[in-house]
Amino acid sequence: MQKTSAIIMASGFSKRMGRNKLFLDYQGQTFLEHSLNLAKQLDFFERILVISPENLAQVSLPQGVKVVLNHEADQGQSASVRLGTQAASGEGYLYLTVDQPLLDESVFLPLLTAFSTGNIVFPVTKAGDPSSPIYFGKDFRTELMQVTGSSGGREVRNKYPEKWCKINVEESEKLIDIDTISDYQELLAKTTYERNLP
Repeated sequence: MQKTSAIIMASGFSKRMGRNKLFLDYQGQTFLEHSLNLAKQLDFFERILVISPENLAQVSLPQGVKVVLNHEADQGQSASVRLGTQAASGEGYLYLTVDQPLLDESVFLPLLTAFSTGNIVFPVTKAGDPSSPIYFGKDFRTELMQVTGSSGGREVRNKYPEKWCKINVEESEKLIDIDTISDYQELLAKTTYERNLP
């Protein structure tokens, strides 16, 4: 596999949640711990965590994680994209958010095989909707370091549809992102229900 930098974006404000998503608990680990552990399990060239100073103070990091402090979190997700890309030295960049607690290795394996320096790889649901995580080859580095606003890398993705490599994920529930308290409560309720099934 080519040298891919995994960039974990963990400096948002969780405005719709009303609580810090990084430290929500799911099955014995926080959302952030889940993302860090998942990145550790996969064969990435490097792992970069983009996080605000106040959140870093509450985190115990595994070995081998490069930390980039985001003092510009108020600028939206684009600040994390710019900072993470600038710190990366791989041949491509995989951007992970921390609000997908059901992501597992099975989602990543078909993504990894599609990585190349000139394409954009992302999973799609059964309905064909694009999702995170998203990969950009190093050909897009300059533009990723210039993104602005809250859309992050989407503006770069949408500019190059001819470069897309869409990976269908049959178990679309693994791509779910938790944005609100009701999303989180639904996740916990469903997990409890499934655990109690005979």
